[in-house]
Amino acid sequence: MRNTILAIVLVTLVPALLLAGSQAPLTNYPVMDGSEQVNAQVTHPPYVNAGGMDLGTTQVIGTSWYDIQHNGTVGRMIEKSADGYTDFIWMNGLDYGATQRHIYYNFINPGTGLQQWPGTGYPVESSQRAGYTTMDVENWGSGGIAFPCFHWTNTPGGDFWTATSTDFFSHTGTFITYEAPNPGVPGIPEIIWPRIQFDNQQALQIVGTENPESGIAGDPQRHFWIRGTYDPLLFSISYEGDFELMTWTMTIAGDVATSDVSDKVAYAWTYCRDDGFPTAPDPSQRNNDIYVVIDDDGESPDWNDFTNITEFLPPDLSYLPDTTLAEMDTIRAYTDLNVFIDQDDYTHVVFTTPSYFELAGTTYWHASLIWHWTSQYPDDDPKMVHDSFDDWDWNYISCGAWNVKAQRPQLAQDPSTGNLYCMYQVYDCDTLAQSAGGFPSGEIYLSYSEDGGMNWHEGTNITETVTPNNAAPGACLSEITPSIAKLVDGTCHIIYVLDYDAGTVVQTEGTWTLNDVIYHEVPVGIIPATPLVPQWPEPGSYPFHVEQEPPVPDMVVTLALVGGSPIPAGGGILDYAIWGENQSGQPLDYDIWIDHIYQPGQPDSTFTTLILREITNYL
Repeated sequence: MRNTILAIVLVTLVPALLLAGSQAPLTNYPVMDGSEQVNAQVTHPPYVNAGGMDLGTTQVIGTSWYDIQHNGTVGRMIEKSADGYTDFIWMNGLDYGATQRHIYYNFINPGTGLQQWPGTGYPVESSQRAGYTTMDVENWGSGGIAFPCFHWTNTPGGDFWTATSTDFFSHTGTFITYEAPNPGVPGIPEIIWPRIQFDNQQALQIVGTENPESGIAGDPQRHFWIRGTYDPLLFSISYEGDFELMTWTMTIAGDVATSDVSDKVAYAWTYCRDDGFPTAPDPSQRNNDIYVVIDDDGESPDWNDFTNITEFLPPDLSYLPDTTLAEMDTIRAYTDLNVFIDQDDYTHVVFTTPSYFELAGTTYWHASLIWHWTSQYPDDDPKMVHDSFDDWDWNYISCGAWNVKAQRPQLAQDPSTGNLYCMYQVYDCDTLAQSAGGFPSGEIYLSYSEDGGMNWHEGTNITETVTPNNAAPGACLSEITPSIAKLVDGTCHIIYVLDYDAGTVVQTEGTWTLNDVIYHEVPVGIIPATPLVPQWPEPGSYPFHVEQEPPVPDMVVTLALVGGSPIPAGGGILDYAIWGENQSGQPLDYDIWIDHIYQPGQPDSTFTTLILREITNYL
């Protein structure tokens, strides 16, 4: 006779950061630099486009077999320049297998409304291989010159290195590329995955990340910084010295922002909280705080003069054996963030926090939240932008390597109103809307704030694409790696990849498909005025940090055995009684159910619900 375990559960309908559902061990993922040769099945076009309900208008500006554009923080891949042009940059996989990969550029002329290279774009460089690009557009002088930044190699099988290109004149596509100082010394790591912004002194601000020589997933990495200048007379870029060490990290999440109204530059990154980092053994990619450095002139930032904007509370072992209380904060910053400086010169950071249980060494598959912090109110806890802790019964769905359900936030601002806009990606984790490979599809959301980020309207799904159940490659539509232009001119300008098979193929998820690069315009006037996201301590909200004192439970449940224990080897009857006492002083709604499960490790070790009751207005 198989042993049986009874589970008696009573849950009040009050939001909490401890969820039901399947937990997963904390996993360190490898990073992709573009040197990988990926063997996977291939699905050639034409594809079945199931359509959607886009808010605004979309058009294809190019294509790419290489679906993912960035491992973590996306950076800016689209900009609206002062002369009215819209500029785009992306990593174009020219064939499946990732053997040919280059940087492509396109733009839309505001006079004609037409793309310069309709549906294709034009190559920026002619190296052996290049990728992981970001861009800024200068808005001084003649205005409108695009500066793509990326990593490349000019040697077959050679190391990658950071390089920046400049268009010869604005909107010509005649790029000249200048590689950042590369010592070319054995043992010096590749510094790649750059983010670029122009500061108010007309200098290039570039943050890059090393590719650890070991190539082992989860090895600590370093962020580096370099500053450069553009000479408009010689059409050339020069760099000021060598790359400077910023910090250590476990994710490729570093970002840089510049001010339009001062010389201020802001830098942000994730820093691992593991004791002894970066020399601690086996550090985690998921246990991070977020550090921000705000420098008045961007010339000599002090990397030790940072602000820890998250300061997550570590486990408190004094609460054991109550592991729930002992865990303390059960969220952490993960692998993406965006830093932005608004028209009033305040710095903002938006970032992603999945669930994280340090004592248990686990997380939920995709449960995540998006938050906003601003230097205007530095002592306030971050405010919530989006809540993806809501569908706990689907938490056994994995969104794939480096992904959680809500992620990749970026900020923009409309100077005419001062409103902030936050664009981000959310995976549709409905169990009946997955690819044949078992992966959910991405959607793009927009939220906005009318008070400097203290309150946010609930996000609107601007794509609403349709993924049929068990969708085959070519019929599975997934929007990924989105980026929004910093300037909102009455319209939000967004770029993303429409992947025709969910999952990151270079992470051995899904198949090779020829994916569209989409330009999406959303006039702000058609964004619904949805309700505000509840902010703590409003009902329905989450605190950023747990309460310092153990909370008094609203409902106390007591289980008492009446008889029949222990159960004889041949089976028998177990008598028990359950009491529930409402100690909150106000009526509660809750569910109560009894599950049983065969002993884990034995056949049929799944939960079966025996009794389920819904109780309302219980005092």
